[in-house]
Amino acid sequence: MIVTPRLFLYACELKHYEAVLQGGDALSRLLNTEVPEKWTETPELVLVAFDKMKSDPSLLGWFFYFIVHQRDNRLIGTGGFKGKPSASGAVEIGYEIVPDYRDQGYATETASALIDFAFSHSEIRKVVGHTLSEFDAAVRVLQKAGLQFVKTEGSGDLCRWEITRAAYTGGRTAPGRK
Repeated sequence: MIVTPRLFLYACELKHYEAVLQGGDALSRLLNTEVPEKWTETPELVLVAFDKMKSDPSLLGWFFYFIVHQRDNRLIGTGGFKGKPSASGAVEIGYEIVPDYRDQGYATETASALIDFAFSHSEIRKVVGHTLSEFDAAVRVLQKAGLQFVKTEGSGDLCRWEITRAAYTGGRTAPGRK
């Protein structure tokens, strides 16, 4: 678990995915938290993540996290990494926050915590994030978390953002401490 000033990020284990398949009540019992009916905008990705974790249990910690609001004891989103570090020491972060909790800094707190976690591992050289090309809240989150624009990808509709170990100043959210 990663702890930030306002959030708990729980690394999703196989038992968590199985609870998701059983429904919100099962996940609520397992996490000991309130699970709203619509806690993700992409439920299909949970099934893909479940299959990947079954195939490669070593993804634990480098994959899917549940984001729980400490004070409200409520699941407010998901986040994590898109897989284990690459051979060059890069990981990619992603996150989503439910609408009722947006525009309150939780996405930035999550992104910063994931970056802190990544750089706490000596093999990590770079953390990457992607956004659509328009300037929106997702861009601001990555900027506030310290990532810099690198380039557009694909047909120009996707932007790549990065922070390197050299540029990382550390301890934005002090993972593991409240």
